[in-house]
Amino acid sequence: MNMSVSTIFRSMPVLLDGKVFRMDKGQPFSYPLHYHEENSEFLLIVEGEGSFRVDGKPYQARSGHLLCYNRTVWHEEISTSERFHAMYIGFKGLQIRDLPPDFFLERDRPQLIALEEYFIPVKQLMYDLIMEHESTAPESDAIADQLLGVLICRLSQLVHYKKNVEYRKRPSQDAVLMAKRYIEEKYQTDINLKTLAKLTHLNHYHFSHLFKKETGQSPIQHLISYRVEVSKQYLITTRKSMGEIAELVGYKSETYFQNIFKKVAGISPGRYRSEFWKHARS
Repeated sequence: MNMSVSTIFRSMPVLLDGKVFRMDKGQPFSYPLHYHEENSEFLLIVEGEGSFRVDGKPYQARSGHLLCYNRTVWHEEISTSERFHAMYIGFKGLQIRDLPPDFFLERDRPQLIALEEYFIPVKQLMYDLIMEHESTAPESDAIADQLLGVLICRLSQLVHYKKNVEYRKRPSQDAVLMAKRYIEEKYQTDINLKTLAKLTHLNHYHFSHLFKKETGQSPIQHLISYRVEVSKQYLITTRKSMGEIAELVGYKSETYFQNIFKKVAGISPGRYRSEFWKHARS
């Protein structure tokens, strides 16, 4: 592969193996002290937590953390939660600058990466490349290797170019997009800030700040605005009562719904319906 002079990569890796682990109660994820002579590995924790030791250093890792096991480096792994969900990939052929072959991180750096807003795109990339690796479809191996290259570049943006703010912009947008999509599909359920922050695997203060920066609204303001827009559609396309519409958009109280609607739209829902039909018939 022809690398430009601005890249840190001298060669990109090929995928050797990949697997999704879903361990329930009574099924610990546990691998004794070992190393790999021919390849490096990434382990992404999707759910749960565990105790890990990499190159003699202990790490307490949880959901949203990625562990890097460089080639020939000793490591051991054990889950400490009842449920543990993780994804693993093994690869070789990576060469970054003057690092040893297949090393993704310098040996003196922490081998645990807190992905934060990068968690969503990294999780999706790892899942997709593992599915391609397991597929028997034509060119699936080539697709898996290409996805691995994207994953390596994405992670490099976080750990090798951290000072460049622009590299962190898109993952923030991914987290906000996921939350907005959840609101659009689940607005009729009980949604709060904690729910949305947990969905994106971000601290709720950090998530709220990102959301408002991207949209100009707080997450809850956006939820309310979307519920009002949905209720407008029910008002002009159905004969449903105010109580029915309130329940359909996630409010148990008709009075509360009417107050929220008037605050956002400037008029009551009943007047909004009558005004719409008045103009439609004129």
